[in-house]
Amino acid sequence: MSKKVFVICCLLLACFVHQAVAQSAGQRPMYTSTWGHLYREERNSKDLLGIFPTEAPVYLLDSTNMQYKVQVSNGDIGFIDRQPLKSAMNGKRSAGEPKQYFYRGTTDAQCPHFYVQVSQLRVRKAPNTTSTAVRRARLNEMVCVDYVPLYADGWVYIGDHFHKRPEYIQMKYLGAQLTYEKVLKDYLDVKGKDQEKELAAVGRLREIGWTKYSKLKEALTYWKETYTKAAVVDPKVDIDFELVLADKFQNELQSEVYAKKLKALNFHFEWKGVSLFDGKITDAQMKQLDLQRVSEIPDMPECGWEPQYYYKTPNMIVAFEENNKGRVAGSFYRLFLSEGETIVMGNERMDANYAEKDFVDHFGELLSADWISTPHTYYIQNGDAGLFIFRFVEGKLVSYECMYYC
Repeated sequence: MSKKVFVICCLLLACFVHQAVAQSAGQRPMYTSTWGHLYREERNSKDLLGIFPTEAPVYLLDSTNMQYKVQVSNGDIGFIDRQPLKSAMNGKRSAGEPKQYFYRGTTDAQCPHFYVQVSQLRVRKAPNTTSTAVRRARLNEMVCVDYVPLYADGWVYIGDHFHKRPEYIQMKYLGAQLTYEKVLKDYLDVKGKDQEKELAAVGRLREIGWTKYSKLKEALTYWKETYTKAAVVDPKVDIDFELVLADKFQNELQSEVYAKKLKALNFHFEWKGVSLFDGKITDAQMKQLDLQRVSEIPDMPECGWEPQYYYKTPNMIVAFEENNKGRVAGSFYRLFLSEGETIVMGNERMDANYAEKDFVDHFGELLSADWISTPHTYYIQNGDAGLFIFRFVEGKLVSYECMYYC
């Protein structure tokens, strides 16, 4: 073989390998019918790359009489034993699927999953530490797993099903769900002995405290004590304000009391001198206020409220649906406060200058928040299937949104 021909063959091979690894966004996989191993080499059952569960997505690259050459979700390429491959998932699992790799919950009905065991874990756009970080996973975030690498520092894919928004994390950071008690014990074990480990442990304690309001004040108190003693300042954490929230969140209201208090606030909106009440806003009022009719709400969640038509201005969206009596009624779906928009709750008139601390002081017992994932965002329960969402930036109210969920 001439040198020129050899170089051309190598280039063609490189292109083939690159195409196999660089999975196309939106590409539809096939699904395994039983769990098994991914082998590094053809007909070599001793060199294992990883293990996959029933109905793992695989991308077929080649086949022999005994095996398929496939690419799995994290980009690994290898060989699996030949088996029926399906074009759709049925939510089934095959006998003997190893639970140490594919925990499906107490009912065996969930996707195989683990939980993130470190705080603020960087989620990457590609399976390497030099790729862009697209977000941070929170402690105890549940992660569905369709392939487990069996080599050191292997990556798992956790993004959307068809890789349009790819996300990867390393398998070594996943494990069993952590309890507050376990995280507290880890913190107390290093407290006063190793400052670096103590700071890391109390960070995890604060994070898990925000998922368990009854323990939140204790966790935040430990955090403040540790950081003060270490003379370390975290500019991202206003611990004194978080402690105020912890006091407000300690006692959960019974649902009947909660609903009664919310109703007594006479929650409504005012714009251009017109009072607009949730559930009673009319088509005539929208015409009076010169709102523009639009055909759909942008970025509407898949599993949410689906009204039949909408009105909007540059900073608000009002959504409508028709009830059984044929009367058209609506609600504010989204509102960005600038000039003239006012939200009224009880004696509080909230506009673009309304202070976050006043909001917490007046409505704290009705609020919930997740200060780790969405700081300065507060939720008020709207019946059994909805939320009112208030977001603050630099201490001022900037937006309101309502959401319905399944």
